[in-house]
Amino acid sequence: MWKRLLETTKKVVSAAPKLAPAAPKLATRKRPSCTRRPDVSPATKVTPEALLRLEQATVSKKTTLPSALPHALANDGEDEDNSRDFTMEILSILNGPEDTEESGDTEAAPEESEDAEDAISNKILEMEWFAGSQPSNTSTQYRKEVTREKKKRYIFKNTESRRFTRLMRMCADKLGTESALEFFGRLGRETGIKEFNALIKVCLDMARDCEDIDSAVEHIFRAYRLFEMIKDRGFQIEEDSYGPFLLYLVDVELLEEFEMFSAFLKDANPRSYSRIAYYEMLLLIRAQDEDSIQELCRSVEDCNEEAHYGIAESYMLAFAESNRRVDFVRFLELLDQRKLSGSKYISSIFKYMGRFELENYADKLLQEMTSKECADGKVSSLTFDYAANVPNIAAEDVISTFNKWQEKFELAPSVGAYDRIISFCCSSSKISLALDVAECLCKSNPSVPIELLNPIIQACEESYELHMAQSLYDLMSRHKLKLKNETFRSMISLRVKMKDFQGAYDILTDAEESGETSTVTLYNIIMAGYFREKNHNGAQRVIAQMQSAGVKPDCETFSYLISNCDSEEKVSKYLDELRQDGIQMTKHAYMALINAYSRLGNFDMAKQVVLDNEISPKYLSDVKSALVGALASNGKVSDGLKIFDEIKQSGGCLEPKAAVALIEHTQTEGEVLQYCVQHNHSDAAVDLLRQLKERSEMSTYMVVDQVFCQIWEMEPVNLDLGMELLRAVKELGLNVSRTSLDFLLSACVKAKDSEHAQQIWTEYKSSGLPHNVLTSLRMYQALFSSGQRQAARKLLHTIPKDDPHVRFIIQSCRTTYKTKGRKKPSRKTGDRI
Repeated sequence: MWKRLLETTKKVVSAAPKLAPAAPKLATRKRPSCTRRPDVSPATKVTPEALLRLEQATVSKKTTLPSALPHALANDGEDEDNSRDFTMEILSILNGPEDTEESGDTEAAPEESEDAEDAISNKILEMEWFAGSQPSNTSTQYRKEVTREKKKRYIFKNTESRRFTRLMRMCADKLGTESALEFFGRLGRETGIKEFNALIKVCLDMARDCEDIDSAVEHIFRAYRLFEMIKDRGFQIEEDSYGPFLLYLVDVELLEEFEMFSAFLKDANPRSYSRIAYYEMLLLIRAQDEDSIQELCRSVEDCNEEAHYGIAESYMLAFAESNRRVDFVRFLELLDQRKLSGSKYISSIFKYMGRFELENYADKLLQEMTSKECADGKVSSLTFDYAANVPNIAAEDVISTFNKWQEKFELAPSVGAYDRIISFCCSSSKISLALDVAECLCKSNPSVPIELLNPIIQACEESYELHMAQSLYDLMSRHKLKLKNETFRSMISLRVKMKDFQGAYDILTDAEESGETSTVTLYNIIMAGYFREKNHNGAQRVIAQMQSAGVKPDCETFSYLISNCDSEEKVSKYLDELRQDGIQMTKHAYMALINAYSRLGNFDMAKQVVLDNEISPKYLSDVKSALVGALASNGKVSDGLKIFDEIKQSGGCLEPKAAVALIEHTQTEGEVLQYCVQHNHSDAAVDLLRQLKERSEMSTYMVVDQVFCQIWEMEPVNLDLGMELLRAVKELGLNVSRTSLDFLLSACVKAKDSEHAQQIWTEYKSSGLPHNVLTSLRMYQALFSSGQRQAARKLLHTIPKDDPHVRFIIQSCRTTYKTKGRKKPSRKTGDRI
């Protein structure tokens, strides 16, 4: 292997530097989202009292945009030098999209001379990296100037910038690592450790993509060259740099190469000697070299010496990472508890003790730390580290273990630890428990930051536990937490999804009364909810309230209004108002115009929208996709296919929503598949599903959800076909979506089939989808309707009944199926009960 590296070195030194070929564009796939809306009772009406309260809260509030930039900002930057101009050029690049269509093979770089260097710079700068920038107007210019000022001071002066790291990786893909460093050096950017680490990761990713080690040698050598450059430039090579590199050598089990490179790293940074021992032990464990492992362990038995202690600690962590419990405990007993309690890896040690359920050892360490008067917050966080990592532990037990140690060591409540507990409960779908934890913390700490409740808000939305929003907002109000605009937005959105417009207006009024939030977005959320319910009067009432409050509509407001117009005159009216207010058109506004014109039958006007020169190039593909979907949905499939061809020829991609519209309205595999399901041709349906996956996996997910929806709609329901298709989906390696399982479980309710319902109920867990309230309600209906009353009652105890909609569905289920159940036997006179 080392000979191959030496040969590669000679080739690289002798050959002229060449630009690396463009990497192929990667395709990403997301799981299809659940688009089926929950079955709830009719929307709540907004009372006149709520509207009066809102009007009173907004009577003295008027929202206006600043007419000009602040004086200090307008005068800033007059003394900028040429290097700052380069910075602004890169900032414009950072504002661009991810990447565009890659160019062809690049030419070899010229010889090193001043003219040649200029030629290299010109070629690099002339490459088409990103799409052009979007036009701006007076109102957006203010926001852009502020944004650029922030980026100028943060992104280019803070080496932790994620976007700059991404740009650095893109440059390495296109130019090669060394050329990328040279390129950014010419732009006045001093290359730091963050940039080197990004390029090292690029080399390792390329090495992992190679089919064999021989092919990966070149990328290993490039990473080594980067380490040499770090050393030559006077930087210290820390674990953030060498850790991923050594882990790669461990993964591919390159023992000799590991020894040589680790020797270089120890020489470059003698302080890393003890930490590199961690990776050395990982390599021996991976290679199952027990003799060498025991030899290293014996070499540090006298770990009281400072030189041996750090190495022994690294060996202990390597054993824990490799699930060698006995060896981990051996070193845990060997190491000095006083030194161990102050270790920088103490959090990892407690996590490993939790994984191995070493409560006694954890208790001793905590006693040592509390006797040294360590900060309560740190100790509390460590108790959570232990409890949360115990295998198969329930969220309630995590809290119980945490509270036990809190009381034993008399620790003050830590906001950081409680934040982690709340996040843990939410990830375990225990939202009620998370609320209880938040309640306890708010009682003991009146200055709790509102961000601590963000995991609960997110969990309510993701798991469809919408009824918990009322309890959450009550907690916020009860403890007078200071809400921010994002919190108001999320809470109103949850209420609107519940169709609780009264509650949404109450929260909107509270936002107005707080006087510290811009409420146009909040009005837009309520308006969109009314439009989804086809309640145009409610949406117009929102507009009237905005005018009364002095809240100016934005482009999102006009987009909703245009999308739901019932005449072209109204479309023109709102479009004129938008332009008169000086509001910049966004891609959503263009898409709203397309949908409105198409729905009203004026397809020529819809096609004219995409010809607007003011549409930003980076949004043009999205706007054209909207046109494809609108044309297909309104009977102009052939026109939609023509636009689709134009998108493909320009190198763009069709948006999923537009693809669904084409699939639904075109004679393709998707439509034929639905035909096979309708006529019970299971073998043909499975075969078509396989063909569709080979062509487009994303389209397959869309079609699969539609197929299971069709099974639910069938009369009678064919659950055998549904289960057969479910098995086929799993055999094809596709992720089963919640939407598909929801339709199948609803079909079981319709068919009164508890046996298949139990299979689908288990499938949720197998697919990594937690049971939420709606899932439990469907399962309860399936059990109750099929006569499994005892099982239904048992499940009913686990369903939260705080939400009136949940109680409404339960009562409706009982009313619907009780009379259809078994008849009570008639009693004769004298019969005993």
